[in-house]
Parts: sequence; structure tokens; C-alpha cells
Amino acid sequence: MALPASTLLSLTPKFQIIKLCKHQTSQLQSCSLWGVRYKNSRKCSVKVTVAQMGDPDKVKLQLSIVKERLWEAVPDSAKDFPWQKAEKTMLEKLFVLGQKALKWSLIVLFIFSSLSDAIFSISRNQELMIPFGLLVGHLMTDFLRETLLELFRGSEGKVLQREFLGLGCFFVLVKFMSAFFALQARVFLLHVANGGLMQVLWLWRSLVEEDDRGKAISAED
Repeated sequence: MALPASTLLSLTPKFQIIKLCKHQTSQLQSCSLWGVRYKNSRKCSVKVTVAQMGDPDKVKLQLSIVKERLWEAVPDSAKDFPWQKAEKTMLEKLFVLGQKALKWSLIVLFIFSSLSDAIFSISRNQELMIPFGLLVGHLMTDFLRETLLELFRGSEGKVLQREFLGLGCFFVLVKFMSAFFALQARVFLLHVANGGLMQVLWLWRSLVEEDDRGKAISAED
């Protein structure tokens, strides 16, 4: 029995390959069209979102609304709390704490530096320069202090504290400049600087104690 021509064509391998290629081509075209539509829709949604968020007036309005709602949610006790005064008090305490930490750090550094200079002098057989240099530094500090008191007579304690700070910087500079001199002069200048710094720290401590006593007396009155 003879088969129809269409059946024969469908059974041939060549026809099946052509049919399969057409089917895959149609699928690729549909996928590409769907991808283009998806990209276009995504671009449009991104543009709409950017356009909505790009309006500065709307953004400010939304932020103000959120701020008002958050402020309404805050309890009344937190609203009445003196935040500015608390911030000022905290900053003052942090400043005082930083001053104390800096002061004690400098004192510890000065102690170790003085011990190092003394060991250096003994190792170089220049131990006789230690008391002589300390005495000269002490006398120099007293002389400069009297000069400053004459120049700034009637000044407040803070001004004198700045002057003592200047004296301390001067003796630190002498300590650094001693490295450019010969051995004997170097040892002498090192201990002059140590004696001057020691006297400056002592005078500064006395000045701070006087200020504290004055504040305590004024507070009692």
C-alpha cells in the first residue's frame, strides 16, 4: 500500500531538521521580543522612580513629615530635658579630662627624660654637671618669672599660665638645641633645661592651687 506524499516528507530526516530549525527560530524571536519589552519597561520604571525622587521639594516635604512624626513620638520628658546645657557640661568635663591627661603625660615624659639625662651624664663621667645645671635652671626660671610678673603685673591667672607654658617651651627648646654642642656643654644644657622645667612645673602647680583656693572662697561667700 502506497503512503501519501505528506507522510513521506514528514518521515524524511531533512524535513524534520528544517522543522526543528523553524521552531527554534520562532522561540528565539519571541524571547528576544520579550527581553526588549522587559528592558523597555525596566527603563521606564527607573525613569519614573528617578523623576519622583529627583524633585527636591517633595524630598524636603517628606523629610519634614518624617521629622515631625519622630518628634511627636518622643516622650515629653525627653523634650523637656536641657540637651544644650548637658552638651555644654559634657564638653567642659571632657576638656578638663583632656587637660589632666595631657598634664600627667608630660610629667611622666619629663621624669623619664630626666632619668635618661642623668644616666647619660654618669656614663660619660660628667655627673658633677647634674647639680650645677639643675641649680642654674632653677635660678633662671625664678629670674624669668620675676621679669614676667613685673611685665604682667595685675594679670589674671590664665595669662600667667600661658607665660609659664612659654617658659616650658623655652626650656624644651634648650634641651633639643643641646644636641648641637660638645659633650660638656651638652650635658650642662640638658640639666639646665631639666632644672628649669622642674621649677616651671612647681610654680604652675602652686598657681593652680591658689586659683582653686580663690574659687573655693568666692563660692563660700
